[in-house]
Amino acid sequence: MSVRKLARRLPSPIYRALRRISHRFFRPRQTQMALPNPGPLLTGVAPRVGAIPGWFNLDDLAHFSLVLSTQTTSGIHGDLLEIGCYHGRSAAVLAMHLQADERLFLADAFDLPLDDPYGDTPTPEQVWQNLANAVPNLPRERVSIKRAYSNNVQLPPDTRVRFAHIDGGHDAATVRADLALCARYLMPGGVMAIDDYAHPQYPGVTEAVNEFLDSQASFHILADLNRSGALGRKLYLARMREAA
Repeated sequence: MSVRKLARRLPSPIYRALRRISHRFFRPRQTQMALPNPGPLLTGVAPRVGAIPGWFNLDDLAHFSLVLSTQTTSGIHGDLLEIGCYHGRSAAVLAMHLQADERLFLADAFDLPLDDPYGDTPTPEQVWQNLANAVPNLPRERVSIKRAYSNNVQLPPDTRVRFAHIDGGHDAATVRADLALCARYLMPGGVMAIDDYAHPQYPGVTEAVNEFLDSQASFHILADLNRSGALGRKLYLARMREAA
């Protein structure tokens, strides 16, 4: 069992204390890099996102920001979806990129029974507060935080997703279901990011993703990216746009 999985099983007070120690020693090295002229992503966005517990790192922040900004400048307009939001660190980045009339849908099991539970389980209200702190003036009515297993998630019929992030259960059956859910709502030109692809401790992720790619001709790999300090990679899949 990985250190990360063992830590998640600790009682909540111990888990929080360990995370505070980890942030103290490691987060400053991530966000205060020895660069002669750090840009706004490092000086403005990273500290706000880094204040939220989670494993979403600077590489992820840069990759998400690039994809989401490119979609915006390309005129792609749609909702944002995340399966497995934990405390909302990556969700805060999604919220920062919401365009007018777009919605952010978050789904997490939270305190529901899990085979691999977190030691420090937030509530939906705590996630919302983290988002509100990171993204001032974020309209509450445009953010939906669902306490549910992903296979029970129902989205409004008019949902058209331009970006989805899958970081829920890491067994093959759950990842298959999460991929099917995202594919159902992902619009042409949309992108979905899958966490921990090719991670040696989560072979179910790779198995489910490879099966999905073999059976879905309309999807292709946009990027297969390593992440600093992580064993697993972030895989970005794009849905082909319809021919004019």
